[in-house]
Amino acid sequence: MKTERKEATGGHTIHLILRMKPVWVFIDEVRRFVESFCACAIPGANREAQLALAVHELMQNAIPHARGDDVDLLLEVDPAADRVLVSVTNVCTDDEYNALRDRIEGMYRERDALAHYVKSMGQTPTSSRGGLGLPRVRFEAQLDLSVKYAGGRVTVEASGPLRVPAIQVSGGKYA
Repeated sequence: MKTERKEATGGHTIHLILRMKPVWVFIDEVRRFVESFCACAIPGANREAQLALAVHELMQNAIPHARGDDVDLLLEVDPAADRVLVSVTNVCTDDEYNALRDRIEGMYRERDALAHYVKSMGQTPTSSRGGLGLPRVRFEAQLDLSVKYAGGRVTVEASGPLRVPAIQVSGGKYA
């Protein structure tokens, strides 16, 4: 398996960089592209669906706040270090950044990602859109979240190991 990854990437870090106008119609296409890209770039890692989910959720969070300004996506895969990073950057007000930072900090007050995800599902009205993306990234994509703010732009980063075991939950596996 290591030989296969090394041959596909040459053992080097892989970068996918995308800058786009915040148009909703592209989100599903970007998700499909990232999934296909990861399947080709890191064969055998079996992370393409999770990384595509992370990109999808972070892009969905960025677009409504971008106010017509560009949204930047960076996907960085380092097979040698067994690490992956997804980051999405968009314009943001101080208040929006503070709310996002508080939300991410609050999410980590619950150490168990599944428990927080289930709690978030219970607190999110079925009639409204949003509220589950970050918990989904943390639990389903098995990535840690952080946020940075500089020059009126916020960057949400999701990072973690390239290879992860299937999630064990009561009643079976979640992969």
